[in-house]
Amino acid sequence: MVGVSTGLEPYFSFSYFRSGRLGKFIEVKADIVQEYLDKHPEADPDNLPSWFVAAMELAPEAHADVQCVIQRWIDSSISKTVNAPQGYSVEQVEKVYERLYKGGAKGGTVYVDGSRDSQVLTLKAEENEIPTFTEKTKQHVVLVDTISDLRSTDVTIGSEVGNTCPVCRKGKVKEIGGCNTCSNCGTQLKCGL
Repeated sequence: MVGVSTGLEPYFSFSYFRSGRLGKFIEVKADIVQEYLDKHPEADPDNLPSWFVAAMELAPEAHADVQCVIQRWIDSSISKTVNAPQGYSVEQVEKVYERLYKGGAKGGTVYVDGSRDSQVLTLKAEENEIPTFTEKTKQHVVLVDTISDLRSTDVTIGSEVGNTCPVCRKGKVKEIGGCNTCSNCGTQLKCGL
């Protein structure tokens, strides 16, 4: 939301679709790729350097190992998902949980891609109708250097009806179809469904 890193989580993908509570798919592109391309105009956007690694490019064991290494320095549990590819068996998932346990993790989550009828993040929109996004409806990230400007205003930013949207900072939060939704960018911030 404020342009910081994804913590222990690698990017799910540098371009993906996020399903909303009302069934619409919103295309999300990682700002870090555009920032890199802006600084390196000679770079090929379809052939990024090897350090651009997405979650599904890592083996589930690598996800677990990262969590276990960092867990040594964290008193509480860590929120980290081990992403596994489609078709990952129950036995393979069991081995990942054993690896987390033996590595000292205080908890763990394994998600097998495609294991549910619908999922929040996908690499392609799974609906026939994909909304058309214009520059106006593109989701924005607030950069860290703008936070001090925001603190000096009396604007209430949040997910409650009447607040200013925390994503685009332009729209007002309205109750639409049972969800608190931004009137400008359409982001669903809180849902009672």
